[in-house]
Amino acid sequence: MYLRLRLLLAVLLPAAASCATVGMMRNLPPDAGQLAHYAASPDTLAAVAEGAMARQGFDIAEATEPDTSTRVVIGHKPQGLFNGEYLRVRIARDTEDLTAVRVITQPVQLITLGHRERAPRLFQAMDARLGAQAVGPWPGMRVRAVPRAGGLVFGSVVRLTPDTIVLQPRAGGAPQPFALGDLSGVAVSRGSNNHTLEGMVIGALVGGVVGTVVGSTSTDSGDWFPGLGRAIGTLVGVSAGSLLGAVIGAQTRTEVWSEVPRRPRP
Repeated sequence: MYLRLRLLLAVLLPAAASCATVGMMRNLPPDAGQLAHYAASPDTLAAVAEGAMARQGFDIAEATEPDTSTRVVIGHKPQGLFNGEYLRVRIARDTEDLTAVRVITQPVQLITLGHRERAPRLFQAMDARLGAQAVGPWPGMRVRAVPRAGGLVFGSVVRLTPDTIVLQPRAGGAPQPFALGDLSGVAVSRGSNNHTLEGMVIGALVGGVVGTVVGSTSTDSGDWFPGLGRAIGTLVGVSAGSLLGAVIGAQTRTEVWSEVPRRPRP
């Protein structure tokens, strides 16, 4: 009995220690997380970020001002059906005109498969509350332009004027200018999401079905436990399918776009 208790503690204690906390999020490097730039004050962005976090189910666990130009907001989403989560937003002046916002999330249980970084969706929610003057696009940002003539153009912003946007479609390619009046829309990229969790679920379902069928066909009528082969086939299929699905889902990414409101003409 004593030996079993020691073995149980040896397994559970490291897992319990591997938990994200407010202190751990606070002490992450300042440059940790995904970056976006906005033409707005740190106070304005902190208020917008707190609202976006609340709409995504996060409680504000801590909001601090390390200095006059920096704001740090840490949110916590209580554990529900899946693992709980912590989110940190660090806002700091980057240049005279732009403020840098960095977002990073961590599951409460650090050893977790299928965690999806929330930064792209949080930026998208912040963009929806801010106008084009704050969102950009700024030079260096990846954008998606929609010409009125049809089609889509993807590229990085080289230069932006009140009437023209110059895009570099690919590395080494020649920059292409577009009149803003000839575009029906412009969207900025806020990164991409993986589909690890979805891949695990789909893989487990498909693998479970295949494993059950294979296990059933391999069952002999003389087996002392006729359902054993089917049960083993199901277990193996679910395990293998979820692992394969997780790998495929992790490699499958969906880019998140924020539509930029049309700027009013001066």
